[in-house]
Amino acid sequence: MELVPVLPQVQTFHGRVALVTGASSGIGAATAWTLAARGAAIAVNYHRGEAAAKEMVESIKAAGGRALAVQADVTDAEQVRAMVERTRAELGPIDVLVLNATGLYAEDVRFAPFAATPIEVVERTVQRQLHALLAPVDAVLPEMLERGRGSIVAVGAALSRTPAAGFLPLSMAKAGVEAAVKTLAQEVGQHGVRVNGVAPGLILTRVADGLPEPALRANAQRAAIRRNGVPEDVAEVIAFLAADSSEYMTGAYLMVDGGTALV
Repeated sequence: MELVPVLPQVQTFHGRVALVTGASSGIGAATAWTLAARGAAIAVNYHRGEAAAKEMVESIKAAGGRALAVQADVTDAEQVRAMVERTRAELGPIDVLVLNATGLYAEDVRFAPFAATPIEVVERTVQRQLHALLAPVDAVLPEMLERGRGSIVAVGAALSRTPAAGFLPLSMAKAGVEAAVKTLAQEVGQHGVRVNGVAPGLILTRVADGLPEPALRANAQRAAIRRNGVPEDVAEVIAFLAADSSEYMTGAYLMVDGGTALV
């Protein structure tokens, strides 16, 4: 009887700790699961989605992994510091930080021309997005610099490169994410810390649930791959950027849009 060799499970992140913000659903949940499947201990951050976050943690533990659900509003620096301290105490120093949470919710993402958008809405959108990015970095980066290693991956959006009419606040917010990624990468690269970003196009998450079906079909037809994205599409790219296999990459901002921006 011929024996069929079994390939060992790839444990890219064995012995490492990853904090994923906004990990109770969508891209964050897919990323948490992907990193856990490759050996990382996961801190699953949530703000409102407690039940979903705890279910994710139980699933990871049932599969033999280590995980922790940690509640925090990522726009609140004090809550973020407490989240990081708890993660460090229960799982260990953070090796990978995935900045998925935006500080915004589906109801905050509105389609409206600038003439019908109060300036306060633009300010709030940009401010909360940047706080959601900078507060976790501020809490995690000093220890990464001290240890001389670390990988930070920020989730932006294709809107920063290909703005769409009616989405001025979000386009501005995501442009800020891209600028932060590139600037931070220049500042900390010499100290062994890498900073990269992904820019998803239209991904089928709860935010997309509010879009009309014709718009979803039209976007799929614009994509070179002829479909809309799913969270796992983005999670795989995040995992690549977080891993040692991309150790010569920093300051990258990769479009994950199925080729929509090519059209």
